[in-house]
Amino acid sequence: MQRLILLGAGGHADVVAEAIALSQGDLAGHLSPAPETDRDLSLLGPRLGDDAAIAALVAAGFGLVPGIGFVTAAGAERRADWLAALPAEALVTVIHPHAILSPSARLGVGSFMAPGAILGTKSRAGAGTILNSGAVVDHDCRLGANCHVATGARLAGGVTVGDNVLIGAGATVRQGVRIGIGAVVGAGAVVLRDVAPGVTVLGVPARPVPVDTA
Repeated sequence: MQRLILLGAGGHADVVAEAIALSQGDLAGHLSPAPETDRDLSLLGPRLGDDAAIAALVAAGFGLVPGIGFVTAAGAERRADWLAALPAEALVTVIHPHAILSPSARLGVGSFMAPGAILGTKSRAGAGTILNSGAVVDHDCRLGANCHVATGARLAGGVTVGDNVLIGAGATVRQGVRIGIGAVVGAGAVVLRDVAPGVTVLGVPARPVPVDTA
């Protein structure tokens, strides 16, 4: 069994680490920019350094598990840049034992499925996808790389989502809707129409947030 290194030391990293343990994975430790002193890190194992240690750990045969999430468009962009700098061949996907991955679905490398998450029949999700706790992606959806479908969000059948998109907690997206690259769907929003790239939508029904041009 390949030994794993978790990248990150925040709350999302704890969730991923617990999923690794419940899946009988072998977590050797974690990397983080600096030692954490105000959190319980018992789930993460020892700190083995920062990102500068990645090359040596990959050369030694360790697998890398992304443990950093995002909740804003700026965070999505930062995470995309970070993922692009990691060796794709070393990235490992983690699926919680209480998640449901359809046999006909495909999940990209370095992705994570939390407890209760569903990736439905013939759906596709790109590298670095996060399907958080209770997130549902129904049949025939297409998600780009580095998308975060947050806790309790639901995508009906045939939804298309571009790269670096956040679907906020509890949001609902109607069947067949297209969401452009870098868009943000706010928590609890109900999306009934296509969302243009880079746009943030909020509300029921979801509408674009006005841009301040002052």
